Amino acid sequence: MRFTKNKTPDQLTIRRAGLFVSKKITADIERTAPVAQRLVREHFGRRPVVPVELVVAKTNRLSGLVAQSLGVAAGIKYEVWRDKVLSLTDRPGDIYAITVAGPNNSIRIFLNAQRLRRRKGQEIGPTLVYAMVEVDQLCRKGGPDPQLTLTRHEMGTHVLNKAALKKIYKELVAREDEAEKVTQKIMGKVVRNHRREEAAAQRQVPAAAAGRA
Repeated sequence: MRFTKNKTPDQLTIRRAGLFVSKKITADIERTAPVAQRLVREHFGRRPVVPVELVVAKTNRLSGLVAQSLGVAAGIKYEVWRDKVLSLTDRPGDIYAITVAGPNNSIRIFLNAQRLRRRKGQEIGPTLVYAMVEVDQLCRKGGPDPQLTLTRHEMGTHVLNKAALKKIYKELVAREDEAEKVTQKIMGKVVRNHRREEAAAQRQVPAAAAGRA
């Protein structure tokens, strides 16, 4: 596995998983990620307390990368996780980004370069805001536990009974709902602020013209 690495503020590391991953999409992510992190930090009034790694990858790499990250974080042996596909990535072509626990108390955001490129980068902003909300969720007390518990279940190292599995799924769905609502709220605020700035700029143009006259 080959990574190229760039660092941005607030413990953000951005990597390309391979030399043939889109440089343009990666550059757009590098510009947008700190902004998304700031918006989410301002919303919750706190910042991530662990390192956050953004890994830009092709679709066919996502399942393996996610299994590796969660497998290592869950303390599972390489021989067990190396060929596993988790339910989180059973349809990798539909994924824009997926945020998971990583080794050594880190958090990793895996971004699907091909999916984002097909939308001409239009989804990068909302995708990163959503992912940063998931980062906040994972930073909370016990945040990684549902992912790690489900990973151990799906990899067969600690199988859950139906009641426990239902509880895990319910918690993960609640997190998705929260992330969706917070993302919509933040992006709505961004759009409103942008419109106000545009309106203010338009009002300044006649005033400047009148001053020159």
